Amino acid sequence: MCAFAFTMFSCSDNNKEEQGIYNPNQPTVLKSFYPTEGKFKEKVLLTGTNMPTDPKMVRVYFNQRRAPVIGGTVERMYVNAPRLPGAECKISVVIERPNGKTDSLTYNSIFNYEESITVTTVAGNGSQTSFQEGALSNAILQPRYICCDNEGNVFISNWRHDDNRDFCYLCRLNEEENIFMRLSSRQGETNIPCCDPMTGIMSVAIERTLGAFITADPREYWAPRDREMKFTNGLPHASQGWKHCMVVNPTDGYLYVRWYHGPIVRIDQETYEAYIIATSEQGDSYGLTFRPGEPNILYISFWGNAGIYSRSLVTVDVGAGRHLEAQYPDSARKVVQATMKRVSSPSTGGGHRDGDLETAQFGQIGQIYCDQDGFIYIADYDNHCIRRVTPENQVETVLGVPGVRGWKDGTKSEALFYNPRGIAIAPDGSVYVADAGNSRLRKLSVN
Repeated sequence: MCAFAFTMFSCSDNNKEEQGIYNPNQPTVLKSFYPTEGKFKEKVLLTGTNMPTDPKMVRVYFNQRRAPVIGGTVERMYVNAPRLPGAECKISVVIERPNGKTDSLTYNSIFNYEESITVTTVAGNGSQTSFQEGALSNAILQPRYICCDNEGNVFISNWRHDDNRDFCYLCRLNEEENIFMRLSSRQGETNIPCCDPMTGIMSVAIERTLGAFITADPREYWAPRDREMKFTNGLPHASQGWKHCMVVNPTDGYLYVRWYHGPIVRIDQETYEAYIIATSEQGDSYGLTFRPGEPNILYISFWGNAGIYSRSLVTVDVGAGRHLEAQYPDSARKVVQATMKRVSSPSTGGGHRDGDLETAQFGQIGQIYCDQDGFIYIADYDNHCIRRVTPENQVETVLGVPGVRGWKDGTKSEALFYNPRGIAIAPDGSVYVADAGNSRLRKLSVN
């Protein structure tokens, strides 16, 4: 009877395979895949035997990047190549078994990933003094700093010089709506904007006034609202104006801002209560960003007048000492100062050098922004190019010719920039650049 039962079970398993039904009790064998090279979203056919037909039971990776599984049969599976997995990819298949165990299998061959980066002009005609709202084809703007929300809006800090005065227009641009419009106008005030990834609220510092900043809520159609930071009595607080960039930390939900004079301040977005969590060298900084996978680590870009941090990327753990702060009442809280750490080349003279982040050199660094994959994009102002730091902390020049300024759309071998200052990333991975010297908003398609 036992022999008969074993025979029946084996026949049942064999029948499943013959009928094209996945059998979780039998091993999966990988054979080959096609094509062996391609770009982002390339449809790749994986072949084998006894492959899961339910996409929920299987995970596919190109190196460390997970690939979307489209579906298939027991002999073939279709997936899309993920975004930026690396030049040479090992394809791994992880299968969830009913007994709670997982099988991890890897193809012997390599998939060669082809990266394609191009730049196009979204709006602007090069004018440094004129300003015109409306359809993008007619828009005239001077973008200096930018940010994106999750709905396809690009918020622009537009600086126009006219009659020996600088006018700052806070603007909204949307490609799908084909619109460029002004939200507010101030003389020499608004600086680098940022968006809360959860609420979509845009915040921007009013540069010269001590605690003033602006918020714009999409629920109010981005009507600008004046806000004022509330510094707690008895705690160290900023005493002068000249604050630059702001950013929201997705880990704790607080808003962070840095002053030219050195303070780095944490702001509660509901109460606007603020206090210093770190101090740094005096000097300009036009970029703040957080990186996925590194909770509470704030990346700061420093301009060439920032002393020991000049022309460098620096990190600070904004979560340091949080457990100690909670032990004290607001009136007597002892704020624990976080430690600054320079992560790029110790040379303060600047230059252009790709490679390991710890030895990489930059010119005047403008805005920085990290995408969802951990790539930090950098507007390298006087090198006239766009750089990025990979998740493996390798620095590479994405587009532009170092030291050569100009305006030209196209591929890596063609593209030229002129003093790019601002950078932002849309949810689909598109990289927007405020090409200040060319008075144009440009867009990089990274595939």
